[in-house]
Amino acid sequence: MANFEGYLFKSGNDIFPHEYIAYESYSTLPNSREEIKAYRDDNTRNLTRVTAQGTKSSMSFKTRGNLHLEDCQAILKWFTDHESNAQERKLTLTYWNNESLEYKTSEFYRADIKFEIKQISGNDIWYKEFEVSLVEY
Repeated sequence: MANFEGYLFKSGNDIFPHEYIAYESYSTLPNSREEIKAYRDDNTRNLTRVTAQGTKSSMSFKTRGNLHLEDCQAILKWFTDHESNAQERKLTLTYWNNESLEYKTSEFYRADIKFEIKQISGNDIWYKEFEVSLVEY
C-alpha cells in the first residue's frame, strides 16, 4: 500500500485546506518528460528521441464554487504566507506524486489566477470557482 498521509500538498507542516478544493477537478502531470529533439527518419520512418534527463511535475485544481471574499482571502494568504519569492510566486511544496505513489518535495510557482465574481452583496463578494495551477521549477 502506498504511503499516502491524507493530504495532496503542503508547505512545511502546513497542509493546504482540502475544503477549498473541488476534488473532481484536481489533476496532476507528474514526472513530465521534455523532448530536446525528436524526429523520424525520412526513409525508415523510425522515431529518434532525445529526452531530457530531468522531469518536472505540475498540478492544478478548481476551487469549489460560491466562495466568499473571506474564503478567497484565506486561499491567497495560504500561498503568500509560504512564498520564498513573492515576485515569482515561488514556494516549496511537498506533494503527492500520482505516478510514483509517494510524496516528493520541490519548488513550484503559482500561475496567474483569473477571478470571476458571481454576486456582490453589502461588503461581501461571492466568487465563481477559479483554477489554481502550480508548476515545478
